[in-house]
Amino acid sequence: MRSGMRMTPLEKRIFLISIIGFFLLLGIVVNDRASTLKGGAIGGERKVSEFPIDLNKASEKELEKLPMIGPVKAKAIVDYRSKNGPFKSVEDLMNVSGIGKKTLDRIKNYVKVSKAGTPAEVSEKSERASKINVNTASAEELEKLPGIGKIKARRIVENRPYGKPEDLLRVPGIGKKTLEKIRNMIDF
Repeated sequence: MRSGMRMTPLEKRIFLISIIGFFLLLGIVVNDRASTLKGGAIGGERKVSEFPIDLNKASEKELEKLPMIGPVKAKAIVDYRSKNGPFKSVEDLMNVSGIGKKTLDRIKNYVKVSKAGTPAEVSEKSERASKINVNTASAEELEKLPGIGKIKARRIVENRPYGKPEDLLRVPGIGKKTLEKIRNMIDF
């Protein structure tokens, strides 16, 4: 800019565009940094997951972390599993509505299928069937547990996954007393 002189209209436009560009770039950098600090997603929800994800245990939210899997396909996978039983192989995903070869090829390195287990684990299956799986149950199903209302049920869903009952203690509002009430009614 020339000292002591007024800017021409062209210089004013260039200056204004430069300022706008600077603030846009600054906003992108700040937003990216904030997103990284919060776990990589909007609103602080963690998008980082341990891979591979077990198709027989994953919740809809966990499945949404896979490439090319949104809420509709994640729900279709969970619904298929509920209706037909556990997946026997990753290739069984081809039987799920909306999952084709292209999708399977894209996600097969990010998923696995757990085995049925030992005979003792298989005999426990009927007892476990009556329990609520905190990793796959909907918030509405979780509300049926004693001491768990709408808010705590939503928080349980938001803080998934869980590996053992004590993991529920990290959910705001769930203490030792509540955990003891539901311990024998939940599964993982």
